[in-house]
Amino acid sequence: MSPIRVLDRSVADRIAAGEVVDRPASAVKELIENSLDAGAQSVTVEVEGAGLGLIRVTDDGCGIPAEEIPLAFERFATSKIERLEDLDVITSFGFRGEALPSIAAVAQVTLTTRPRDVETATRAVVTAGVVERLGAHGAPVGTTVEVVRLFFNTPARRKFLKSPAREQALVAEAVQRAAMANPAVAFRLRFDGRESGWWPRGDPASRVADLLVAGARSDLIGVAGAMPAGSVTAWLARPERSRPNRTGQHLFVNRRPVQSALLRRAVEQGHAQLLPVGRFPAFALFLEIDPTSVDVNVHPRKLEVRFRDEHRLFGAVAAAVREALLASPLIRVLMSPGAPGPQAPGAPGHLLATTASQALLSTHEPRGTYAAREEAPVANAAVATVGANLLFPSLRPLGQLLSTYILAEGPDRLYLIDQHAAHERVLYERIVAARRRGGVPGQTLALPLTVDLDPAQMALVIGHLDLLASLGYALEPFGARTVLVRAVPALSARIEPEAMLLRAIGALAGEGEGPDVLERLSIATACHTAIRAGDRLSPEAIGALLADLAAAENPYTCFHGRPTLVAVSRDELDRWFLRG
Repeated sequence: MSPIRVLDRSVADRIAAGEVVDRPASAVKELIENSLDAGAQSVTVEVEGAGLGLIRVTDDGCGIPAEEIPLAFERFATSKIERLEDLDVITSFGFRGEALPSIAAVAQVTLTTRPRDVETATRAVVTAGVVERLGAHGAPVGTTVEVVRLFFNTPARRKFLKSPAREQALVAEAVQRAAMANPAVAFRLRFDGRESGWWPRGDPASRVADLLVAGARSDLIGVAGAMPAGSVTAWLARPERSRPNRTGQHLFVNRRPVQSALLRRAVEQGHAQLLPVGRFPAFALFLEIDPTSVDVNVHPRKLEVRFRDEHRLFGAVAAAVREALLASPLIRVLMSPGAPGPQAPGAPGHLLATTASQALLSTHEPRGTYAAREEAPVANAAVATVGANLLFPSLRPLGQLLSTYILAEGPDRLYLIDQHAAHERVLYERIVAARRRGGVPGQTLALPLTVDLDPAQMALVIGHLDLLASLGYALEPFGARTVLVRAVPALSARIEPEAMLLRAIGALAGEGEGPDVLERLSIATACHTAIRAGDRLSPEAIGALLADLAAAENPYTCFHGRPTLVAVSRDELDRWFLRG
């Protein structure tokens, strides 16, 4: 074994640089944070060769006094903290004092800076951590940092970089995150001499809209809420703008871009049942919190944070997101892509035009729960926005299309309602409300039914008899592998009891959706009981279903996250018929 020795400073600096600067994007991030700490109102980022050729960051901040420039390239030299206690109340970005020395250790850096109270700027040239030249230079107030030959002395680092296109995209993401967190600062981004982005100073919502939903501010839902030791502000992309991955999720703590599985899960929990499986919300969340309640010094690049009261914070964020979503009209509006005119096959206009001419509005006898409704509204009566959700539109039922969709007229739109998804939502909320009151009512069977099960299924039933009873089942073991069914949930009385029981056993085994057994059972019961595509409904049943949907807490999606209804505006209808 080799003897223990103190590493040469150049080796130690390169090791330290690898913790802070692992790719061009991280160098850009560190330099932007220095500009923000300097009070910049405008930041320009110029990149050539995906950052390996040149990185230039220019700001109009306070600048660095000439006598302090050598210190700026020393490790652990910083103007952001002074005492150990300062680490508990960090409010700046680059408090570690490692950005410039880490970058300079693996590149050639030229720093040109001029404070506001001096007439001449100072330029320093630093290569591999050594200040080679330092002298006066002409430049405006502010600081420009030029980085060339990045990783020239650490060729192994270059080997682990991704393609130039990917590295350039990561640089763009770093600039966009900084721009999103600092709307009062103007940002400009150039790649290889071409302008790639320009964000003038503005308000937070407009900046988020520009970067999250391509400027469509109407596609954002605002969130504001109080929480332990701070507050949360967020802008959520509407559910129809969800994505197949988490690339559209941006988290900021005291304006610092961070990664936090806790906060991400809290926002996704707030979207529960509003998005289908495999879709993820897009959002920008800004947490302002007492610096003593968060530790930002747990990662060399300050990407990860820890919170003092994670449980309460999670609940507060999830509740704020949920409240904002359910206070917004989440009806999806169908829009034709492109300019006005005939739509290509498969577009919404073409679909409705062809199918409507082939199907009659059904007036056959209803099936399922709505067959026995009493005092059902007449078919053409308007369905008032009564119940828990006052944002639900007043609808006039028109009929049924393809025995699957309900057509209804609103004040200025045509609505298409998925009868299965709508009924799932109604039944699910009915089951949850009954659970809160003490249990779901059961319907006693005229003759008890025996159902044979395998040993694993029998064990699940015996282990969950009380839970099943809370959902309306009355079951008794009847031998080693048989169960006696005396009652089933009343809302499922028309469904084959054996099929209902087997569906419930599947939920007990972990099949289906829901975070816990009771939730999965409730979802399975509602899903198996709801009317289905192909079930024909009478006008009275259609009116009853729409009235129940209007009274739901969340009438916009079923528990799978699929929409219960979509809308077509009057303008869109006019466009389909070439009237606009």
